[in-house]
Amino acid sequence: MTRSPRDLVAAADRLLTPPPGTMATLTPGLRARAAAALLRLALDEAMDDFWRSVSPRMVHSRGRTKALCLEYVSPSVARQWYAVWSALSAACHHHTYELPPTPAEVRAWHADVTELLRSMPPTPAPSRP
Repeated sequence: MTRSPRDLVAAADRLLTPPPGTMATLTPGLRARAAAALLRLALDEAMDDFWRSVSPRMVHSRGRTKALCLEYVSPSVARQWYAVWSALSAACHHHTYELPPTPAEVRAWHADVTELLRSMPPTPAPSRP
């Protein structure tokens, strides 16, 4: 079952700001890393949704390839998407010698992802024969 990008962003938000009275069983660093993973997945799903409507075969390409091709449609969105996607990818990979991303960093990426979802190019209407 796939979730919409907005559902994934909402789930990341719930991880970053649990409801009052909820016992925090996860450390803030673990919550931040999990939220970063959800945000990156939201970016991937949004990009797949876009390409599925434009050229379904592009869905099977790698993330960098999709971003490079998006440069021809919307250069500014493509650059911002790749910058945020790269930062989230780095945050999602656990290394024993690195600290997890801080909740503040992930909240900033959350704002970036929310903005990117709003600014993704509209999917073109199907052409009529």
